[in-house]
Amino acid sequence: MRGFLAVLGAVASLAGAALGQVDSSKYVDPETGFTFSQYVNEKGIAFRVAIPATAKANDNYEAVVQIAVPIAVGWAGLAWGGSMTYNPLTIVWVNGKDVVLSSRMAYGYYVPPAYDGAVYTVLKTGTHVNATHYQVTATCVGCTLWGDTDTGITAIDPTAQGTMAFAYAAAPVTTPSNNASSFSIHDLIGHWIHDFPTAVNANFNATVAKNA
Repeated sequence: MRGFLAVLGAVASLAGAALGQVDSSKYVDPETGFTFSQYVNEKGIAFRVAIPATAKANDNYEAVVQIAVPIAVGWAGLAWGGSMTYNPLTIVWVNGKDVVLSSRMAYGYYVPPAYDGAVYTVLKTGTHVNATHYQVTATCVGCTLWGDTDTGITAIDPTAQGTMAFAYAAAPVTTPSNNASSFSIHDLIGHWIHDFPTAVNANFNATVAKNA
């Protein structure tokens, strides 16, 4: 796990900085009804975010994350702040017919421990395993604002672009049934510029309730 996202170095501010070329695009999910801002990497892993129309900058607003992963991938991770350390990490893997979601935060370049500052609720609709992919859809409170007075507070501005990052590995995690499992070093890392206004949902709360 050492070095996971380490090469990203300093990332652009999430507080509305001009980040240039957007790498994400709009995706309307026919299964759940959410409108997502989506990034798909070269491995075919899709990272999707949906946010409420009421979301405000510097507010800990709820978001929906959906990650769809080819079945051959052992684990995949999303870094909300665009780097390995000091931002919420959403890690997912398959366990038989179930998908496991693990909330982590790294404080160094080693296997990140569990992080209770981001609270996820997995939605029944949009979470499944089939012959080709596994996918999780979940709400998150604590993924759009994090930190403290020592490390600083970071917030995702819902009206702007921000840097996000991914990592994945083919090797399965050590204990798939345990969401605190250790896992191996990544096979590849990367980052992209995510457009959050594309992710706005006018009927966010109703859509969450419909898929719960």
